[in-house]
Amino acid sequence: MFLRSNKASLDRLTAHIRSFKAVYVAIIALWLSSCSSPEFDEGAVRGQLESTPQNLSGEQVTLSEGQLACGAKNELWESPNGNVARLIDKGRDLKFSDDVRLNDPDIRVPYIQVSGTFPVVVTDVSKLRDDGKGLKLVDVKLGITIAHECFATPLPLMGVRKGKFTPEAPVVFRFQGSGKEWSLDKLMH
Repeated sequence: MFLRSNKASLDRLTAHIRSFKAVYVAIIALWLSSCSSPEFDEGAVRGQLESTPQNLSGEQVTLSEGQLACGAKNELWESPNGNVARLIDKGRDLKFSDDVRLNDPDIRVPYIQVSGTFPVVVTDVSKLRDDGKGLKLVDVKLGITIAHECFATPLPLMGVRKGKFTPEAPVVFRFQGSGKEWSLDKLMH
C-alpha cells in the first residue's frame, strides 16, 4: 500500500513538472518573441529612405550662410541682391531648380528649390502612425546630399506646416504594406 501511494505521488509530481515545463517553455517563447524587432519601426524607415536615392520635385532645402557664399563664389548662383540670388547653369547642373530666396520673414534662412533624384540622410524619425489599412505616415527630418565642395553636409529638406514650407516642420512620408513588407509610397508633406 505504501508503495502504491508513493508511486501515485511520484506520478502526480512528474505530471506537474511536465506541465510546469510546458508553461515555462511557453513563457520563454513569448519573452523571446517580444525581443524581436517590430514589423515597421524607425530603423525600417531610415533603411528604406537611405538605401535608395529619393525623387524630389519642387522641394525646398535650406542653406547655411557659408553654403550661400560658397555657391556664389563657385558660380552656382549670382551674389545675393536683395531677397534673391539668381540661379545660373552650374547650379542647375546640380539639380537646383529655382533662385535662392533670402530674408523671408517666415523662414529666416536662405533656401532653394531642388528637383531630381538625391541620396538622403535621415536625422530623425519622430512619429509613426497608421493611415488606413496597409498605410503608415511617418514624420522625418532629413537632408539631401549633393556632391559638391560647397555642400559637405546634407541640405535639410523643409516640411510643410499650415500650407507653407518651414524648416521646423518634419517631412511626412507615406509607406504601404503589411507585416515586414513595407515600401515607400510617396512624400506627403
